[in-house]
Order: sequence, then structure tokens, then C-alpha cells
Amino acid sequence: KVCSYYLGVGTTWSAFWMGFQFPNLFRRIFGEGALTAIFVPLYTRVQQQQGQEAATRLAAATCTLLVLFLSTVTLLGEAVALPLAFSSQLLPENRLAAAMIAIMLPYCVMVCLVALLGAISAAHERFAAQALAPVVMNISMVLAAAVPVWIFTRNDPPAQRIFWVAGAVLIAGVVQISMLLPSVWRSGVKLRPLLQVRQTGVEEIVRSMLPMIVGLSAVQFNTFMDSQIAWWLSPDGHGGRHIMMLAGYAIHLPLLSGALGKLSMAQRIYLLPVGVFGVAMATAIFPRLSHAAVHSDHPEIKRLLNMGLSKTLFLSVPASIGMVLIARLLVAAIYLGGRVSLADVDRAAWATRCFCAGIWAFEAQLILLRVFYAMRDVKTPMRVSLWMVLLNFSLNLTLVWYMQVGGLAASTTIAAIVQTAILVWILRRRLGPLGLRAFGPLAAKTLVASAVMALVAAGVNFGLAHLAWCNYQHRLGLIFFRLPAVVGAAAVAYIGMAAVLRTPELAGAPFVGRIFAKYVQPHVAEKTHGSD
Repeated sequence: KVCSYYLGVGTTWSAFWMGFQFPNLFRRIFGEGALTAIFVPLYTRVQQQQGQEAATRLAAATCTLLVLFLSTVTLLGEAVALPLAFSSQLLPENRLAAAMIAIMLPYCVMVCLVALLGAISAAHERFAAQALAPVVMNISMVLAAAVPVWIFTRNDPPAQRIFWVAGAVLIAGVVQISMLLPSVWRSGVKLRPLLQVRQTGVEEIVRSMLPMIVGLSAVQFNTFMDSQIAWWLSPDGHGGRHIMMLAGYAIHLPLLSGALGKLSMAQRIYLLPVGVFGVAMATAIFPRLSHAAVHSDHPEIKRLLNMGLSKTLFLSVPASIGMVLIARLLVAAIYLGGRVSLADVDRAAWATRCFCAGIWAFEAQLILLRVFYAMRDVKTPMRVSLWMVLLNFSLNLTLVWYMQVGGLAASTTIAAIVQTAILVWILRRRLGPLGLRAFGPLAAKTLVASAVMALVAAGVNFGLAHLAWCNYQHRLGLIFFRLPAVVGAAAVAYIGMAAVLRTPELAGAPFVGRIFAKYVQPHVAEKTHGSD
């Protein structure tokens, strides 16, 4: 919010986001994706079976190999980005994007090491430093965007001030590592450089990494691809011109300037519920799935799958519908003001709606992937994900001409929905009937409750829009009254209808589950393993 207020969401912010996308991609793949998904169970098993000394060697060898590999990738990236940043042959906007990539590439090493150190700390039930790491990043970027303006760079253009924010990313990485190392040391893990593979168990991590990276990171790859297309199919990548030359033909670009900036706003919004609810449910259910898979207990795997999907869809379906409904209000409440205009909000809201329509699919596929990994099948999700990346790319180059920035978001959403359907189909062939017919009553109740929620929220939003102090020109009323009133009315309406319809999943809902537990029936997955 603060960065967009002082720097806007135009070409400059798009150039910054081009650079920031690279460490973001590595963080999602290595830091929060495949590496930690493989490392944490292995570290725990080694610790229990061989003792803390062996587990420490595994952690040290993994950290060493990670740093060496990512440092090599960073150096190769710098060898490409730095000459481009100083090239007189490139347009200024492309030089700025290359400079942002060159400055922030070293953060790839830092952010992945932070995630791995955080995983080690979490294995020893130390969570404080890991929880504070994202806060450090946000504070650093906010200060870098705001303080120089207040002190001495008020008259400098955003293209110069953006370097402060890029530098702050690196400073944040150093601070994050400095915070997590003491937490690891206090856990009894004394890390030192250790380049061993076979002796420590790292070989198992390396062997499983590639297929798991592809399987877990399809959405991340698709999001990264969206960003690249948003830059090169907009005037940002062509010196402000709305036409590019391709094979001797002049092609009118489908996107407006700052498309990547608007896309980044939408990505941050839709990833919030996915990260809070989808990742949490997938992480919580994974150990139980793994235990059932070890004993080839297919009925238990199907029961856990049904339970995870039902709890996830109970929250994600209304989240999808509700956030599509309030996308413009939400984007305006967060970003409007300073260098962000109402026109910027409208474009970002369009992309947000297209992303949020698939929240339920983004969350469901996280659980489905964990079922495959629990059964030690990493190749099937990899193959499906590769096809989905190709589908997303094809849809990007098609829908962008008709839906502009929303087409990029819609492509990612469609690919996630198709991937979810394919994974369910494969699991049904492998495990037999999954009992998905039992979802019929849940789906009906959830859709009815969501429809009532949407009507109530739309009515409240429409009524408050006519109050002078709640419109888009009065942001305080928008932030502190209109948005909370709409969201609160939607939550009350959905929970109320779910209680009236006696929806079983309400008993497990955050904050309100205990209140309604006595009024609803047992979980559907505990009652039946019926056929599809």
C-alpha cells in the first residue's frame, strides 16, 4: 500500500515487480514449496531414528547445498542482467527492469535460506522469528518508499526512488537471516558449512526435488509467466509505444502501461486466503495422509481427502464468490490514494475478480497434491503440472487480446480448475470411488448460503455507496466503515445460513465452530465412503 502510494502502480512499479518476481518465484518453489515439503519430514525422521547430531548434519549439508546452488544461479543471472541494465541499446524501461532484477537476484539465496532456517526452527517448535520474517520485509519496503521522500528525494522521479526499495529488499534479507540463526542455535542445531550428500541424507532430497518442484509450483510458474507477458505485451516493455514489431508486422499491444503493476496488486489479494486457509489445511493433513499411505490404508486416505476437501471448500467457495463481489471495494480500500487513481483500481479489480473466481480450485489442488506425495508419487503431479503450464501459456496468448489484464488472471484460474479436475480423476482411477457423491448436500448448502451471503453483501454495499462519507473520495469511511460493514454482513449471512441449513463443516470453522458444533451433524467423510 505505502509503496503504491508513493511510487504508483505504473511502469516504474511494474519494473520493480519484474525484479521482485525472481526471488518470489524461488521462495515459493524452494523456500515454501518442494524443498521444505521434502526436508521437514526427513529431518524429523532422522532426528527420531538417528539422533540430533545426524539431523544437524542433514540441516547443515542441505543449507550448504542450497546456498551453493542458488549462488550459482544468481551469478549466472547477474551475468545476463547487469550488461542489460547498462546497455545503451535497450529502452530505459527495459534497462530499469534489468537493474531491478540485478539488484534483487541475491535475495533469492537469502529468502530460501530464511525459509529453510524457519523450517528447522519450526521442527523444534520455535516459531517467533519465522513469523516475524515477513514483517521485516514489509517494514523495510515501507520505509524505503516513504522515508527518502520525506527527507531528501521528494522531487526525484519514481524511476530513481525505486532503487531505494530494491536495496531495502536486500537489507531485509540480511536482517531476516540474522533473526533466524539465533533461533536455530537455541534449538541445539549448530550449523556450519558441510558439503556432503550421500552421508547425510541430502541425496534423498535432491532425488525428489525436481518432480516435486514442478508438481507443487504450477501456480507459481503460471503467475510468473503472467508477469512476463504483462510486461512484454504492454507499452512498458516497448518504450511507451502501443505497437510492437513481430516478423515484420506491426502488432497493436493488448495491454495498457502498468499492466504488471495492476496484476501484482491482484495477485497479492487472491493469494491471501489461499495462503491462510489452503496452505494451512494441506500442511495439517499431510502427516496423517503420509501415515495412512505407509500402511496402504486406502479407506483412511479417502476419508482424509474428503475431510480436507469439505473443510476447504466450505470456506473457499464463499471466499471466491465474496471476493469477486467486493473486488473493487477491496482494492480501493487497500491501494487507492497518492499515485494510485480510480482508473488503476478498476483495472486491478478486474484482474482480482478473475483470480478470485478460482480460489476454491487453488486451495483444493493443494490438498490433492498432498495425497499424491503421501503415496510417494511425485511424477504424476509433475506431468499434470507441465501440461497446465502449457495450457496457461496458450490461454494467456489468447485471452489477453479480449480480456486484457483480466485474461492473464483468468488463464491461471482456468488452468487451476482443469488441474484440480484431472487430479481428482486420476485419484479415482487409482483408489477407486472417492465418495464424492457425498459432497452433493454440502455443495448445495454451500451454494445456497453463498448466494444469500452475496445478496446481503451486495445490498449493504449498494446502500452504503450512497452515503457521501463512504464513497471512493473518502477513504477513511471506505476503510473503517464501508468495507468492514460489507464483510461483516457477508460473514454473518453465510454463517447464519450455514447454521440454518445445519452444514456439518460449520463445526470446524475458525472462531465460530465451537458455538455451532452442537447444532450440526458429524462430518460427511466420517459418515460414508460412498461411491462417486
